[in-house]
Amino acid sequence: MPRKPPARVRASQTRRSGSWSGRPIPRIPGASGALQAAVVRLENADDRFRPGDIAGAFHTWRRVVGGPASRARCYALHADCASCNPPGRDVLESASYRLPRRQAQELRRLTAPLDERFLQLTLPLPSKPPCPWWTLRC
Repeated sequence: MPRKPPARVRASQTRRSGSWSGRPIPRIPGASGALQAAVVRLENADDRFRPGDIAGAFHTWRRVVGGPASRARCYALHADCASCNPPGRDVLESASYRLPRRQAQELRRLTAPLDERFLQLTLPLPSKPPCPWWTLRC
């Protein structure tokens, strides 16, 4: 009896149901392969993240600080409001504490110029209670 080719056997099997939707997962620009792999492992292992969350947060943070100063100020004023702003800097901060040390350092190195630009575009807001530094700006 002839056997089926492996490709035909795989085609007839049903796919696992999971959170992967078939779309390519966004990448962090300028990140090494080790960081990309660590991010994918973290997003698959930690329930706080879904696939693509960290790269999406990086793109959001880059868009916020890459635009006009008014966009950065608006983001700073509404940083606590999840319905006003998509998650950005808070996801990157959370990921940098959960990634392995070297990959966390690389992620911080990639976000440092964006943070500097955010600090240049915004002013300190001392009247807010203690919370993450990016929410203490206006």
